[in-house]
Amino acid sequence: MKKPYDICKILIPIDFSNTSKLALEHASHICEKFGSSSLHLLHVLKNSTVDVLPNTKAPLSKNNTKEIRDLVLEELNSIGKEFQRKYNIDYQVEVRDGNISKEITKVASKIKADLIVMGTHGVSGYQDFFLGSNSFRVVTTSSIPVLTVQCHAHKVGFNNIVLPIDGSKSSREKVAQTAAIATAYDATVHIAGLITKKYRKKEPIFNVKIKQVEDFFNKKGIKHTRKIVHGKDLANMTIDFAKEVNACLTVIMTEQEESSGLFMGPFAQRIVNHSEVPILSVTPKKMAEKFSHNGSYHSY
Repeated sequence: MKKPYDICKILIPIDFSNTSKLALEHASHICEKFGSSSLHLLHVLKNSTVDVLPNTKAPLSKNNTKEIRDLVLEELNSIGKEFQRKYNIDYQVEVRDGNISKEITKVASKIKADLIVMGTHGVSGYQDFFLGSNSFRVVTTSSIPVLTVQCHAHKVGFNNIVLPIDGSKSSREKVAQTAAIATAYDATVHIAGLITKKYRKKEPIFNVKIKQVEDFFNKKGIKHTRKIVHGKDLANMTIDFAKEVNACLTVIMTEQEESSGLFMGPFAQRIVNHSEVPILSVTPKKMAEKFSHNGSYHSY
């Protein structure tokens, strides 16, 4: 029986860039750690597929969609078999047409994925992501957690995890997911109470919040540390703290500000953009339920 916050199926969008393959490496390692996981490799066909498809022996016409689709399926299966041999995991492959970010969330719903893992810098490069790439659109519209992997995040595995606690109402909703990953990896969770000038007078409340998180981790037998961090900017505070503890993963909510009115607040966006380690973005329950009720997305 599936446990709460267990990871049984991971969706990996593949655009054949080095970053998407690095994301696949991270996803495969997660599968290995959780024991019962499988991978679902997805490619959404675009005109650029011809330009990035590896191992083609002859020029391809962008109009020959059947040949391109067959070659993509062949390449996805080749990649899947490679990681199956390396990590002893199951995999499925799928090719779709349409809007990339929308197809990713549709497939996540269809297969009842527990996690999406994708590179933040695909073939379009860093600038496009910063302005609003497919990765960012998926993070902002997914009801299930999304793990984004930067192009330089070559260290695989999560032995040090940063858990920032800020003043937003949903800040602690990510604790259970963090605990599940920490347990699988026997990791240490570094709890950071992020206090800006706005919340300086509420530091005692932050200490109570952190104590509750610590009690939960103690019951689970999860190693952890705690620190109150004062500063002006949540994103910089989180990124700097991650460097301080040599983090391998940071877990955030997609809505980092209490009244931002956005699916993804600007602080969360900057953390995803600029972090040097993978970021697990968790959607607040109220937003995930809204997605689920609309029938568009799968609730985690």
